[in-house]
Amino acid sequence: MKTFLAALVFVGLAVLLLGVNIFFFRRPFPDGEISTNPEMRKRGIKCAKEEELEMLAARKGKKVCDGNYSDACASCGLYRKD
Repeated sequence: MKTFLAALVFVGLAVLLLGVNIFFFRRPFPDGEISTNPEMRKRGIKCAKEEELEMLAARKGKKVCDGNYSDACASCGLYRKD
């Protein structure tokens, strides 16, 4: 029983400490969505769906979006103008 209570206190403390910025300072939760995260876009990281659509478009000889939010990419639905 002592071990269970010690583990419960330890897990509760860990959750509280890991969530300090979210619980107390009301900072937004980090955006993990690849298609909308500007830092991932800047590094050139793409989601699997986007890469698959680009490979299919290249195979069919269609223009492939290059990720710069151009007018050509606006119609394909992969990129959002924020």
